[in-house]
Amino acid sequence: MNYIEGLRQDTAQLPNGMVFNARIKFMERICQALRNKQLPRYHFPQLQLSENEIKAYMENNIQLDEIEYQAMSAHLEEFDHDLGEFRTYLQTRFGYWATITQDFVEQFPELFPNQVFLELMAGNGYLSKGLRDLGVKSYCTDDLSWSKHDQTGNQRVTEVESLDALQALEKYGQNVDTVLLAWSPDREDVDYRVLQKVRELGVNFLVIGEKYGATNSKEFWDNAELIDDPKIDELNKYYSRYDLVHDQVYSVK
Repeated sequence: MNYIEGLRQDTAQLPNGMVFNARIKFMERICQALRNKQLPRYHFPQLQLSENEIKAYMENNIQLDEIEYQAMSAHLEEFDHDLGEFRTYLQTRFGYWATITQDFVEQFPELFPNQVFLELMAGNGYLSKGLRDLGVKSYCTDDLSWSKHDQTGNQRVTEVESLDALQALEKYGQNVDTVLLAWSPDREDVDYRVLQKVRELGVNFLVIGEKYGATNSKEFWDNAELIDDPKIDELNKYYSRYDLVHDQVYSVK
């Protein structure tokens, strides 16, 4: 049984569980796009149940007897827990870490016209694929070290040049306007070394991550100068924040 089928099984145990069908259908479309090596079309809404949704659903089923009500409550909690596992499923099944969607990527040529990009530690290359599909020049690089033990680098959606982050900066840094880094691991300090090199080059640096959270090293966040920029604010309107992880786009110097 796959993840989406598991969600449908969860709702089959709930009274009037079809009220959650639209949410599951949206998630299914995301998975279908990724299976087809395409980007999901739209940024994700909040997928876990809000307190108001839980309250309303339970109030709508207040007529159940005590045993049925307790069973409903337990099944609803299980369903909400499984919704919260969507990010982990996307990471393990597709190597899809940053939530790159078509409507998000479409903002780049609008907000940063005529720029050339260099994506570091690109994994399967979702961000560069989106840019390239729009005719935007993006050098896509990764040393593919993660491909030895998971799907990151094993399900590439565009051509990824085998270079580590510092090698890529050395090769392409003087030929680009903006360096992109999405979901750098939180237990490696290569991101801080990247930050130092980017400063030497004097190029723009856009980072997708969660500050002092799921991504990037403490050393990086301690030293990163985060720049207020209306363009980044606009870009973040299209970046998905759909669960308890609060990642976003930062302009870093």
